[in-house]
Formats: sequence, C-alpha cells, structure tokens
Amino acid sequence: MTALYIQAESGGPAWQVWPMPDAVPPGAVREGASYLFELRDSDDALSADLLIDDAPVEALRSREPRKARWRWQPGFHAGMVEAVLRVPGIGTRRFEVTTDPDLRKLTRDDFDAMVREVLEDTFALFSLSAFRKGIARQPGNRQPPLARLEFLRSRADAIVATVEAIARAPRHFLRAEDITVPAHRATRATGPEIIKSFRSGVIRTETITPSRLPAALKGRLPAQITLRQRRNSVDIPEHRQIKACLRSWSAWLGGVAELLAKAGTTNDAEIVNAAGSWAMRARRIARRLNDCASTGFMTEVGDGPALLRMSSLFRNDPVYQRFYRLWQDMNLGLAALFGDFLQMPLARTYELYELWCFLRLLRAAVEEYGATGVDLSSLFLSEAGGGVTIAAGAITVPIGGDRVLCFQRQYREYWVEDSREGSFSRTMVPDVVLAGRDLGGPERRVIVLDAKYRINDGLNDALNSIHTYRDALVQEVASGRTEGIVTAAYLLTPHVPAGLQADFKATPVPGRLFHPAYREKFRFGAVTLRPGMSGEELRSCLRTIVADAGA
Repeated sequence: MTALYIQAESGGPAWQVWPMPDAVPPGAVREGASYLFELRDSDDALSADLLIDDAPVEALRSREPRKARWRWQPGFHAGMVEAVLRVPGIGTRRFEVTTDPDLRKLTRDDFDAMVREVLEDTFALFSLSAFRKGIARQPGNRQPPLARLEFLRSRADAIVATVEAIARAPRHFLRAEDITVPAHRATRATGPEIIKSFRSGVIRTETITPSRLPAALKGRLPAQITLRQRRNSVDIPEHRQIKACLRSWSAWLGGVAELLAKAGTTNDAEIVNAAGSWAMRARRIARRLNDCASTGFMTEVGDGPALLRMSSLFRNDPVYQRFYRLWQDMNLGLAALFGDFLQMPLARTYELYELWCFLRLLRAAVEEYGATGVDLSSLFLSEAGGGVTIAAGAITVPIGGDRVLCFQRQYREYWVEDSREGSFSRTMVPDVVLAGRDLGGPERRVIVLDAKYRINDGLNDALNSIHTYRDALVQEVASGRTEGIVTAAYLLTPHVPAGLQADFKATPVPGRLFHPAYREKFRFGAVTLRPGMSGEELRSCLRTIVADAGA
C-alpha cells in the first residue's frame, strides 16, 4: 500500500504520516534537525511532489523507482505545519506535522504557556492603565492573530479530550416527571396518584359486580392516571453551560475560518500562506467542537448560557475543574487583543519570545516597585469596537521614580539626538532596556537585555549582540568626549545551565555566562527566563539583574 513515512536523516525509527498516521512521540520531530520523507510502494513515485506550508520540499534522488524521497529541515521552527502530497492517480492529500522545540529549550506545553502569559500579562497591565473600558470579546468579523489561533488549537484539543472524559461518567441526578397512562396500564399507581387523577379527565364507572376496585373508590376510576416517575438525567446546569460554550466556540471559529480564507491584505507571504492553512484548521476544529455538543450524553442536555458559573461540581470534580480552566484559557484567546507580534505564526516563536520577556519583566517591575508612577499609555491602543492593540515598535514605559522599561528602543547616532545619547556607529535596537536611577544605587544606570531564543552553542553567537550594545552605546559629555552608557548587558534565554563549577573560570561557555560570580564581576552574561515561572521567580530574576548591575 502506498504510504508516506518520516524519519530523522541521521537514522532511527520511521513513522507513517499518511494515509494512517502513527502516534509520533513528542520530541521525535523537532526544530534544528533534518528529516527525510519517503513515499513507498507508489507506481508514480517519480512524479510525486511534497509541499510544506505551500513551499516545495527538497527532492532527493531515489535508487528505487517505487520510492520518492525528500529532505526537510524545519530550521528555527516549532509548531504545526501543513503538508501537501501530490501523486498522479491519487490526487492531492493534506496532512499536518507537528514539530516540537528543541527538548532543551521549551516543550510544546511551554509554547501554550508563553502565549497564555502574554495574554494574562496584557490583561493585568491593562487594568493598571488609564483605560477604563474592559477588553471585549473579539467579534467573528475580524481576523484574529495567528499566535492566538495556535493557542486556541491546543486548547481545543484539550477541550475535546476533557468532554470525552466527562462523557465516560457524566454527573447525573434523579429527575421526577409525570406521565399519563390509561388506567389499565397503571398497575403500580399509588393511592395519592389515583386521587389526584380524579381532578381532570373522564371518570369511568364500573359496571360489573362484584366490584374489583377498593370500596373507597365506590366503583369509579379515572380513564387516565398520572404517575410520578424518577429517572436518571444528565440535564444539569453545568452540562447546559458546557454545551452552550462548545456551540459558541464552534460558531466563532466557523466565522473566523471564512475570514482567514479571504486573507491577502498583507505583503508577508508567510502570513498569507499560514492564514490559508489556518482556515482549514479552524473549520476542522469548529466541526470537532460542534460534534462534542451534538453527540453522546449531550443530546439529552438542554440549552443554557455560554458562560460557566463556578459551582461545587466545577470546584471539586477534577475533570469538570479541568474544563473550567480550559474555558478560562479560551476566554483569553478569544479576547479582542491584537498586535503585530501576536500576528506572527507560532513557528516564528523567537519574535513572540521577545514580547513575552518584555511583558513578564514589566509586570514583575510593577509588582516589585509598585504601581505608583506607572504610565502604560504608550503600550496600549484602544479601538472603537472595544478591542485593544499592543503597540508595536519602540515603547517606553515609566515604572515609577526615574525608572523606565523600554521595548525595542531605537538608539540612533548620538550626534542627532537631543539627549546626545545613542550609538556611534549605526542605529541599534536592543530588545529590552531597563534604565534610570534607584536601580541599586543613586546614579543613573542602563541595563541592556537581549532576548535570544537560543540554547547551548547558539548562545555563543548571540554574545555578539550584547558586546555590541555595551561598546557602541555612548553619550557625549561636556568636554566633547564620549562615554559608554551601558552599565550591564545580559542575554535572556530559555536555556537552563548545568554543571556550574565553584569557580566561573573552570566553567565552560555557555554555562559560564550564567555563573553568579561571572555576572557580578563583569556585569555581563545571561539569565534564564522560561514560561511557567512564578511571579516570585520573575521578581527574584529582576532583583538579580539589578543587583549584578550595581555590584
């Protein structure tokens, strides 16, 4: 049978991806590696084509006429990609391949956590801003950012799995209901039920003797008797709310799929191709959610509001509690929150990582130094429809006192700046800059933080950027000479160092960059920043950066 397989170019097991996909273990297909696709047992192998995200994959020469081979290098990509196999006689077949991040960087769940924390931090910071209008739910007539769609897709998979878990043992209750049956079928009718049935309907009189009825009835009996019965029912408020949410999400995704199918207003070919692929994915997700709401025990559930209300069931039952948390995640993903960085496909995670680092540090700084003097007006742009856009480009946020936190601030040549502060070579744009007084000392300090989604040897190459920032950013003093303004420069990375020695001189790079003594001595190095870190861990990280810069 004709089938398509994938395996690492370096060797190892092969997994079928079409027509019957195997369960590929997490981490088996990851970024930064090279893989081979092999079409086996096909009479038209030499004419077959393979495309990933609408781009042809590198074809290799095969020694066997019934086999076709392609080499695929995901590169700096992680996430889901759309693959298209075209074989004469079979037609066009579409399937998806999920590439994981390097196992030492972030897991697939960490990606979801990163998007969730971007949204959560935005909500938390927005509540401190001067805006006095909440962030509305995004209407279905505007195309959502692609990173949010990736987040919603992962939540949808978890929602389907959770509803299936609920369906295996749904909560139910004994429901009382009245049914009316002919008198000859009411063999188990009780006295009160017969007495109540005399109130309406036809009353019949017994004509035979001796009477078979109790003497108290005096030969009379209702033609129809209403019986009280109890039966198991799953039509509880929690199930009604779950069903309504599933239908609401399905309808929203269906509308979004139509918008994505018409996408083409941007010049970024990657975004256009991703939008077309996501239109099909959104339709599939919408169908899955709608099927969950229309099959199984849900057919016995009535209508309700598309809003979960906390109850003892959602609070105490682990499965229902999981659905409640997923509902909260979906609310974040459906919010009318926009921005150029959220528009990036999740495959370009390094750009999302830069925004995530800034928002995480900004929220930690507000919690560490207090909300007094914080001005977030440059971070958010309000929209007439109730939506909010995260400003793109250079952002400077005062965080109290003389302190500011900047995102992608542009340092032009110092002689063209009024402050006489800038670069002496070319325009430079560090990812994050923490500057001002009261940063471990009375004098003004400038701490440059460059977010790099890299690990191990990749960090060695990333050192060039912070070396450049530390040396090239200067200010002109009264004598006309220039002085460096960067107090400290650090890389922000998801890398977790291992094997640190007591003496940093005995620790090889890149671990040496994380050594506390190295950072304190040179005011230079790297700091670990990963999704899932608690608020206290983030504040501790911020305090460490400031303390090292002031040592």
